[in-house]
Amino acid sequence: MTEVQLEQNQDEKKWARRAHISTILTYPMALLPFPFFISSLGAMIYPFVMWLSRNKSSYSAKQSLEAIYLQALLSLGFFGFGTKFGDDRVLLVFSYVFMAFLHVILLGIAIYRTTIGKAHSYPFSFFPLLFSSNTTKENWNELKKKFEDKVEFTEYKSQMERLDGFRLVTEKESKSLTDPTLQGLSTEYLHSLSDLRVRLAEDPLSYRKAKQFLNYFPETVSKILSQYNKVSVDVGSADTEKRKTELNSLLSEVIKTTEQVRNKLKADETLNLDVEITAMKKNIEFGGY
Repeated sequence: MTEVQLEQNQDEKKWARRAHISTILTYPMALLPFPFFISSLGAMIYPFVMWLSRNKSSYSAKQSLEAIYLQALLSLGFFGFGTKFGDDRVLLVFSYVFMAFLHVILLGIAIYRTTIGKAHSYPFSFFPLLFSSNTTKENWNELKKKFEDKVEFTEYKSQMERLDGFRLVTEKESKSLTDPTLQGLSTEYLHSLSDLRVRLAEDPLSYRKAKQFLNYFPETVSKILSQYNKVSVDVGSADTEKRKTELNSLLSEVIKTTEQVRNKLKADETLNLDVEITAMKKNIEFGGY
């Protein structure tokens, strides 16, 4: 599964962010009457509880494991420096400050990446290897069960793989945009597309209602951004300003369209629920229980 495929909805991002931020508890726990590395280990409790409470294959659960890994690294570092420089106060304080500084840097990167919904791993983390072996195969096999027609499943899988490919291209091209407004719109579009991707993974059969969008918009937007970056080299020229204005307007409309497609899929789910509730009430009313 590609990195972009792991982008998640806002709730998953929020819980993933909380898991990483919880490692800050290392420092207030230092006030406890225990060796510092023991207090640091104690700060693993929050991300561990979060991992237990979340779906084990979810984005937030995997990020909780990464937070536990970071906490283990911190504890190992504090224990190592405490043992090595226990008799030298100056070096001990310096080494602890260095560990805290390194923690802030690593944590800042993790918070940024989980805020935008990217898969994040700390240096030398073994979790990516642990999860990478059969993840895609298992997910596709699970999704395949929801389709009665193998041809339709093949089409769905092809659509999702194309969508992920175009999202990667769009993400790459958006990073090359020099205008902050266009970068912001491109990022917003990617977030909307990611939310739609999550919705399609949750309810694969709903892709039928999004086929027209999937067949045209992701590929076309990625091509337009690619062409724009190639031709817009003369900053400040009249043609460049015109193209920028047109692209600004286009991205705004594409974002609205993407949101409309995603909301339509959600609305259909709500409608189906309402129909089921109404049918059940009538069934109970007529004694069909």
